[in-house]
Amino acid sequence: MNENTRSVTRRTVARPLALHRSGKNFIIFLALAIMLVAVLLASNWAAASSHREAPLISTDPAADNTDTYVFIRPDDPSKIVLIASWIPLEAPEGGPNYYEWTENVFYYIHVDNDGDAVADYSYELSSRIEVNNPATFLYNTGPLSSPDDPDWNRRNYYTLVEHTEAGASTVLVDDQLAPPVNIGSKSTPNYETALQDAAIYTHDDITIYAGQTDDAFFVDLQVFDLLTLRGQPPPIGYSEGSNRPVDSLSGFNVHSLVLEIPVTHLVDGDPVLGVWSTSERYSMRVLSAGAEEHSGDLVQVSRLGMPLVNEVVIPMGLKDVFNGIPPSEDLNAYSLLQESVEDPEVGNLLCLLYGVPLPGDSDDDCDTEYTPTSPRTGRGDIFDIFLTGMVLANPFTIQTANGPVELPAGFNVNRPADVRPAEMIRINTEISGDLCSRRPSRLGILGGDACGFPNGRRLMDDVVDISLLAVAGAAYEVLDDRDDSFTFDPALVDVLSDNVWKNDVSFQQDFPYMGVAQSGQEHFHQNGSRPPHMRK
Repeated sequence: MNENTRSVTRRTVARPLALHRSGKNFIIFLALAIMLVAVLLASNWAAASSHREAPLISTDPAADNTDTYVFIRPDDPSKIVLIASWIPLEAPEGGPNYYEWTENVFYYIHVDNDGDAVADYSYELSSRIEVNNPATFLYNTGPLSSPDDPDWNRRNYYTLVEHTEAGASTVLVDDQLAPPVNIGSKSTPNYETALQDAAIYTHDDITIYAGQTDDAFFVDLQVFDLLTLRGQPPPIGYSEGSNRPVDSLSGFNVHSLVLEIPVTHLVDGDPVLGVWSTSERYSMRVLSAGAEEHSGDLVQVSRLGMPLVNEVVIPMGLKDVFNGIPPSEDLNAYSLLQESVEDPEVGNLLCLLYGVPLPGDSDDDCDTEYTPTSPRTGRGDIFDIFLTGMVLANPFTIQTANGPVELPAGFNVNRPADVRPAEMIRINTEISGDLCSRRPSRLGILGGDACGFPNGRRLMDDVVDISLLAVAGAAYEVLDDRDDSFTFDPALVDVLSDNVWKNDVSFQQDFPYMGVAQSGQEHFHQNGSRPPHMRK
């Protein structure tokens, strides 16, 4: 299996404003895009992405990455937790053919430990289905008391293999049962203890869970209605109809691979790790009556590192292409992506729709100036966050377990020593323990908590609000500051928010950390909680 089959996915929103440039620039952009597509197709790369963030993958939910998380275990800094989720919008009551790890899809979590944008460790999950009795339509023929209960009719087995860049492969889980889905109290009583916890495996010092969980991402997806942020007064919120924020992903499940690994197993000198997840399918699929056959090379169809990149950064014409390339190719394709990163469309929209000023916008036209083909000449803060990791341009105060600490200019937050710019989540494994805030902030680093997003990503991190604030320049003075006329307005912290501040169910304090899969019997598709400032 070659490196081209392993890549990342992003979350982003299309760029209609990107095409308001001159006709000549658009023709150049289109020509370059066509050239890149041709190169990728010639290399057998395909497309796709997550939470319906790119056109091709939106039609293939079984292979669709939704989120990637990486964080140091809070009570044990010697362990790092890697989580990737797939199969968006799993309705818990989605029977009789419930969701499962899908045969003919290969699911991966990748780790780069030397900054070269190539995976040094890859964790590959493959699966198979076994039906005990094909004469019944039932998923289960009685209550399930354990993963190997004989009443589970359609069983989902998986194998997990660790691959290294050097070519070694180690089987961590060998054809073991994933837990069944959480149907309800009749079919899956005591789900957490009898089914979820019973399907946790260990291999040496690595702990593994692979199965259905609650979807940990929380967001009001009405943000895609021209950047509407419900709960805010118009024009940012709605002037008519419902203006109450709703967690659009509440009540839905995903399938998640959760790994807890000793830091020393992954780190090789440099303490910064880069993490992303992908999925692959065979290049050929042949359908016949009641059957399908898969063959050919494995092709990457989904990729996800940093959240919201492919949804709201990558333009529509490049979403599918971006999802098919590995991080090692990001720099080669950067001429096509530079505007999206260094003059992000969300910033253009915030400026045009709501008058939010942008750094580097010297002519006040709601565009940050940059030099084409010269990386990091526009929004250096966004470039660093997405592509290289962060080094402070100015001092910054963080909140630690022992009180506030000022980090000096030049402090390396999470940039590898020999970094090749590439999109992925980066985490400094040495920023942990007492360097974390005593009260973790949902705004991560922007809230003064150095152990939060975008230094890794915890389940609780409010990546929607963090991303909106970052695009508005909340980190600009700390990471870039070449435009000394720009000052971020802290009042925007209460304005640039979708007002969904937490997940609809609680995360687990211990492994596997994700919320327990929602029950088909008891779930509801609306997060009724509201931020404190909206409560009466």
